[in-house]
Amino acid sequence: MSDLPTSAIRGESTVLVTGANGYLASHIVDKFLQHGLKVRGTVRDLEKSSWLVDLLEKRYGSDRFELTLVPDITREGAFEEAVKGVSAVVHVATIMTFDPNPDNVIPGAVAAAIGAMEAAAKEPTVKRFIFTSSSAAVVSPFAGNDAVLDEHTWNERAVEEAYKPPTNDPYRAWYAYAASKTRAEQAVWKWCSENHPSFITNAVLPNGIFGRVLDPVNQGYRSSAHWIPDLFEGKIEHMRLFPPQWFVDVEDVALLHVAAAILPHVKNERIFAFAEPFTFNKILSVLRKLYPTRSFIDDFSEGEDLTTIKPRARAQSMLRELGQAEWTSLERSVEKNLEVYIPYSEASL
Repeated sequence: MSDLPTSAIRGESTVLVTGANGYLASHIVDKFLQHGLKVRGTVRDLEKSSWLVDLLEKRYGSDRFELTLVPDITREGAFEEAVKGVSAVVHVATIMTFDPNPDNVIPGAVAAAIGAMEAAAKEPTVKRFIFTSSSAAVVSPFAGNDAVLDEHTWNERAVEEAYKPPTNDPYRAWYAYAASKTRAEQAVWKWCSENHPSFITNAVLPNGIFGRVLDPVNQGYRSSAHWIPDLFEGKIEHMRLFPPQWFVDVEDVALLHVAAAILPHVKNERIFAFAEPFTFNKILSVLRKLYPTRSFIDDFSEGEDLTTIKPRARAQSMLRELGQAEWTSLERSVEKNLEVYIPYSEASL
């Protein structure tokens, strides 16, 4: 990306991406590098994440990407060294323990988000702050949900459920996570309204993320990245708990983070990264089409997500501005995931 007046940050600027070795964050790093920006990524362990430097140096050269150590994102002042000299901060890292106790999740997620914003506010070079939120901050998916969701929708139900007395509810850990994303994003907007920072803030809210893993050998298949391989292998018992919902390809989400950082007219927005609704039965149908000689388990999921996502068109328009005409389809996202997974799994035998 050249230094054009149509970009909110200069072409040779450095972008900070927190939790850079993660499934989504590593793709965000890659997309910024594709657009000609330099990237600094935070990780908890430099040695364990050195593979990311090696991979990206091969793609973009030795002076485009660097790692910096942030061992505890919840610690006060954790990001103050990392933000020095950057033009944008993309805060992806969060608490992903899926601890069912909300008091072990929500305060840390909020502290990390506010800590990143406070560090950015002290650095005069920062022009944009991008917060990676989640569809979980808007809605808890369930079959038959026909709600209309917009920029003003918040998942207060998840917060209520998270703080109910302990039960054997299998969704309790989900509610704690969803409550943490809800309260963390709300804290980001509240902090902005109270402190009036010099930078522009945007949030990106992805639903279930599929697509290729950047480096399966070093990253493995965690979070939603393992759903497609598990269906491919017939490992479904744990998946019966997951309701129908929307999906988005990981590279589309990453590109929307770039849009949130560089498009001048995108200001103070909640960007809804929702490509299309899916069920596990639909994914199985795709698998049978892509691999007609392989046997797959019978359909098992029930119902569909019927929600209307009003801001979805706005997000798609941002993809178009960056050269991508439409959302990546479910079929293509499944295919991309397995293009990497199958060679990885065969090599692991």
